[in-house]
Amino acid sequence: MSKAIIKDNEKRVGMELQETVGKLRLARNQAIQDMAEAISLAADAGQLLLSARGEGLDLEAVLEIGGINGEEGRRLERVAKAKPMLASPKPGELKQLCLWAGILPDPIEGSSPRPQAHWLAYVFKAKQWVTRKNPATWTPAQRAEFIEEAKPLVEAWVEAGGSL
Repeated sequence: MSKAIIKDNEKRVGMELQETVGKLRLARNQAIQDMAEAISLAADAGQLLLSARGEGLDLEAVLEIGGINGEEGRRLERVAKAKPMLASPKPGELKQLCLWAGILPDPIEGSSPRPQAHWLAYVFKAKQWVTRKNPATWTPAQRAEFIEEAKPLVEAWVEAGGSL
């Protein structure tokens, strides 16, 4: 390729990058504004719940009418209580506020369960551990402790058909 074509491609890609970064900046600013509004509304909702609690109202009835459950209500109250620190929040505090406000997904809900381990997984781990260790370097106390702990495994192995 000639240098002119390379220069032209670099300029075209650079212009596309500039346009995309400009859109990114606008989207980022909009997201920050939307996040600030959501946290503010969550704090207002939490303040309403705190006021209802202070007045001695039936919170369950208030939550039901409001269309939220008790956990959501407690989170909104936390946002309201934390509103003063919004002047200069630390990143971890801001993340926690976003979790409470419902902006970020709950990590517990977003996680997928670990697949069930093979029923012999602990035996596999023990085998790997023994492979890494050198019994010749063990002290007599370590040997005695190992024999005592491994005895049930050996007995189960013999009962399953293994022979020594």
